[in-house]
Order: sequence, then C-alpha cells, then structure tokens
Amino acid sequence: MDNQSKINAKQALNNMKMEIAYELGYNYNSETNKIESNAPQGTLEGAAKNVLAGEEVGGTTTRKLVEMGEEILLNEYNNKN
Repeated sequence: MDNQSKINAKQALNNMKMEIAYELGYNYNSETNKIESNAPQGTLEGAAKNVLAGEEVGGTTTRKLVEMGEEILLNEYNNKN
C-alpha cells in the first residue's frame, strides 16, 4: 500500500469514528484524535467518562468494520457462483 493510500485509509477511519461518536452523543476531537464525553473536560469525572466513551465508540467502529468485511466477502463469494 502506498503512502497516499495509507493517508486516505486513516482519514476514512477517523471520519467513521467521528460519525459514530456523534451518533452516540459524544464529541470527536480531531486535533487530539480522541473521543470526548459531554462531562466537564479536565476533571477526573470527565477523564473517566472519556475512557468509557472511547470504548463504546471503538467497539461500535469494530463491529461496523467487521460487518463491512463480511458483506464484501459474501458479495465476492456470490459473484463467483
């Protein structure tokens, strides 16, 4: 994979995380590449809720990526038969 493809793939993944974060009611900070909860930032509560938000967004992102991969594999299989 060439360098531009890697950059494009990373941008697409970041866009996906941002969309999922917003769908779940969280913020995606593109400067830090971090998911932020709506709790006050810079507090212990905010940090703890950010971790939970990141886990939820990461889990949802993983599930969606697996679903996309499964769909691609099924389409390839069905097109061969």
